[in-house]
Amino acid sequence: MTKTYPKTACFFSRISLLALFLCALQNTALASGGGISASPNGGPQKLIEVEALEPKSVQTPTTSAEPTNTSNTPAESNKLQTPKKNDILPYQAEYKISSNSLSTNATRTLSKKGDNWLLSQQAKLMFMKVSEESVIEDGADGLRPLHYEYENNMSSKQDQSIKFDWASRSASDKKYRKPWSSDVSDDTFDQLSAQLKMREMMINNRLKDEISLSVVNRGKHKTYTVKQLNEETIDSAVGKLRTVKLLRSRPGSSSETTIWLAKDWNYLIVKLEQREDDEVYSLELLKASLDGKAVEGLR
Repeated sequence: MTKTYPKTACFFSRISLLALFLCALQNTALASGGGISASPNGGPQKLIEVEALEPKSVQTPTTSAEPTNTSNTPAESNKLQTPKKNDILPYQAEYKISSNSLSTNATRTLSKKGDNWLLSQQAKLMFMKVSEESVIEDGADGLRPLHYEYENNMSSKQDQSIKFDWASRSASDKKYRKPWSSDVSDDTFDQLSAQLKMREMMINNRLKDEISLSVVNRGKHKTYTVKQLNEETIDSAVGKLRTVKLLRSRPGSSSETTIWLAKDWNYLIVKLEQREDDEVYSLELLKASLDGKAVEGLR
């Protein structure tokens, strides 16, 4: 079967640059008929229905961080109390990612793994399935990645297993088709842990102006700038949400990413748009639960 580079693969590859859901399907050969055409000139592409995946089962922390809501007013009854400093809450969420006429769903889970955080996500399109997870240390030195894993059932050459050794301040991957090793600094993260770091800084009110984060992926380091823009109330599948709007960019790149984080829900990502030239890639929250409480909009 001849390998092709359909629009779907390009979409997923670009989304991965944001460290969001799917990575590197560009080397996957898709069968024609009954789905998205395998040929670049094979006519209109057909959108298929995607079945949401069940998140991995991870042990729930013994102590719940969910605050008790004692307010009886309707405007406050569906909001969490302001989290304490460094109080990141676990969650389960389902998102829709789209580009033009193409879309699929992805699930994401943040849970405790011993004393560390486990951030994982999965998505499925036809016979393709990709999954990612990051084990993140939350200690005296703050959040920092320990191990990042990526698996693609259609292209094992894209698989990754990045191990961070903070004693030697290095990261390495012997699983990727081109094994590599490199030095890392305090602001170096993998694709998933960088997002948790961004949320943690918002929770602790430490993103006053802008921050820089370095993401290592397939042996390459890319530095991104995250800048806080303003606050905005937006419509979502769960209702109206008060959000903080961020802009993420990289020097020398035309791509810009706008991110909306829910103020009343532990700064959970609820919307994202990436614009590059004339193309737009988007992500939207479909449903979520935060520390066991269903995420709802303002009433």
